[in-house]
Amino acid sequence: MLLASVMLVRTTQENLADRNIRAGFGFLGQAAEFAIGETPIAYSPSDSYARAVLVGVLNTTGLAAVAIVLSTLLGFLIGFARLSGNWVIARTAGGYIEVVRNLPLLLQLFAWYSFLLNALPHVKRAVLLPGGLVLSNRGLNLPAFAEPSAFWLLAGALVVAALLGGLLARRWRPADPRLASLARGGWILAPSLVLIIALLVPLSRPAMVAPQLGPFNYEGGLELSVEFLTLVVGLSVYTAAYIAEIVRGAIQSCAAGQREAGIALGLRPGQVMRHVILPQALRSIIPPMVSWHINTVKNTSLAVAIGYADIVSVVDSIINQTGQAIEGVLLIMGTFLLFSISISRLLNWYNDRLGWSFSATAGVGRGSGAPPVNLSSIQAFAGWARRALFGSRRQSALSIAAGLAWLWLFWRVLDWAVLQAVVDGDAQACRAAGGACWLFIRENYRLILFGTYPEPLLWRPVLVCGLFAAALALSFVRRLWGPSIALVWLVTLVAAPILMSGKALGLTPAPMGEWSGLPVTLILASSAVICAFPLAVALALGRQSQLPVVRALSAGFVDVMRGVPLIGVLFMAAVMFPLFVPEWLSIDSLVRVAIALILFTAAYMAEAIRGGLLTLPDGQRQAAMALGLTGWQSLRRVILPQTLRVSMPGIVNTAISEVKNTTLVLIVGVFDVLQTTRLAYMDVEWRPFYVEAYVMTGTIFFVICLSLSRLSLRLEQHLSHTRKN
Repeated sequence: MLLASVMLVRTTQENLADRNIRAGFGFLGQAAEFAIGETPIAYSPSDSYARAVLVGVLNTTGLAAVAIVLSTLLGFLIGFARLSGNWVIARTAGGYIEVVRNLPLLLQLFAWYSFLLNALPHVKRAVLLPGGLVLSNRGLNLPAFAEPSAFWLLAGALVVAALLGGLLARRWRPADPRLASLARGGWILAPSLVLIIALLVPLSRPAMVAPQLGPFNYEGGLELSVEFLTLVVGLSVYTAAYIAEIVRGAIQSCAAGQREAGIALGLRPGQVMRHVILPQALRSIIPPMVSWHINTVKNTSLAVAIGYADIVSVVDSIINQTGQAIEGVLLIMGTFLLFSISISRLLNWYNDRLGWSFSATAGVGRGSGAPPVNLSSIQAFAGWARRALFGSRRQSALSIAAGLAWLWLFWRVLDWAVLQAVVDGDAQACRAAGGACWLFIRENYRLILFGTYPEPLLWRPVLVCGLFAAALALSFVRRLWGPSIALVWLVTLVAAPILMSGKALGLTPAPMGEWSGLPVTLILASSAVICAFPLAVALALGRQSQLPVVRALSAGFVDVMRGVPLIGVLFMAAVMFPLFVPEWLSIDSLVRVAIALILFTAAYMAEAIRGGLLTLPDGQRQAAMALGLTGWQSLRRVILPQTLRVSMPGIVNTAISEVKNTTLVLIVGVFDVLQTTRLAYMDVEWRPFYVEAYVMTGTIFFVICLSLSRLSLRLEQHLSHTRKN
């Protein structure tokens, strides 16, 4: 191992010397010589690379902070709606969660970006909102202080006020009930008002600058670009779906007696929720919600695909200019590791301060607060409607309003997708019509599904997609669960690249550079899950090893992979890997990306398997030893079968995530189905019909992810039935 490390270092040094690249971070002091669109601090191309990196870090921090706040508020709102006694509201929230969770985040970001660019009005026809806000397809302009220091001074004052209020709430225990109420609930009001009033006097001199229409755009004030708005909306909507399920599961995990006790005390339902249920549910909500906030921070790395200057985008520009790939990737990984560790430490501190023990499991409950539809008879349906739709005046108003909204939405979709849709003619006919242009799908479906693969050989990717579809269908046959279905997937995974290449079968060869579209997505996702499984088992066992070196290496690998975004891992595979190997060892970018996905998936899958190992009673190991089994025999025949039975749902959930994660490979130049979708409407003739393109691609991902979700549910039911027996 030492010899291999020495050879790796020597090869890296030779490759850097051949490319005339000096290792180290000395380049950070050089002039950046590139512009950054949005800068929270003063920056110009003459500033150093270090200042450019600082701008990227601040942009990432601001984006993550706004997305975390909005996703939390929206997640709680959707979670409460999921538990509503109104059938329409509950099912609407459930549909939102089902759709959003089964579509890749990057696809949603592209869809939001295209929508905001095309749906919002031009700058000349911008929407003027109350408070001096201006909304257009360039972004959102709002008034701001003439001096940036005034804003930071006011923000600092609010932070100081909050700290003083917290100190006052802990130390001040007045006997007067009114003062005690102020100390408990309104403790931040007094110091905040004092500081704000004290600061508003000197701050009243520098006037607020309102946006004014210039020759090309609104000028003055604070400008939030359409890229920033896209990321905020996309990240908030996506994360809120998962937070909503966490909130729903935590509230449903509270004992029913708590609600009954609150009602018996004379509390209204809203007061019971606010004072009894929610404080108990927070113990189960906070840990998984903070984990999703960490994911939100890592998901900000997708800003590079939209064109927003986050840390990944800035470092990517630096790498392109300087060639310092190793240092650049280390900057990305270090930044996100720092964010992840800081948020985790904050959660632990919060846990210690409140003395909470996070032992409850959120997200285990199912269903909603609304009773299921009863169609057994007319009388039964009428009774259900009275309870679930028209139980009170407020519920009746909600049902009518939601029903009208759904009818309006249904009519608009029907009118767009069917009544005014265009299936024949040309692009000009589509522009003249007001409905969907399904002609675009008919003309471009080959490009969307198979990309640049040679047209005379298209039967190969079609057969590959058929093989994967058959393997997925066979996965629902319960009699095949076990080695049989594993063999089916293994054969499919081996046959797919052989068919795509054709060289091994004596057919016309098709180089990997020509592979694109849906087959690439399926091959990457399947290889990531199947090949990561044995590595994940080894990592999970390594974290339980008695050897400190093995345990430390396994834990370090898992923590690093889980602490950085997938884009960082993909950059490492695409940019850094060629620096570590000799020139004669050339590996195609598709293979490098597949290896990166395998390593990333293995880290998450290892944690699911380790959770299964921790639930296994020690008596199982002791019983195996008492029967005279060796360590390997007890592991293979006793420990692993029970562990995998418990952790299989988590493994399937990881597989669902990897199907969606394959969309990120387009950032490093691999043409998956999402990239070929974008290529299809890049032609000027078809550019207005991006909605139809994303509807087709979104449907593909939704069907795949929904199928895997249903497979996971069947596995959970089967394992639950097996444990009961």
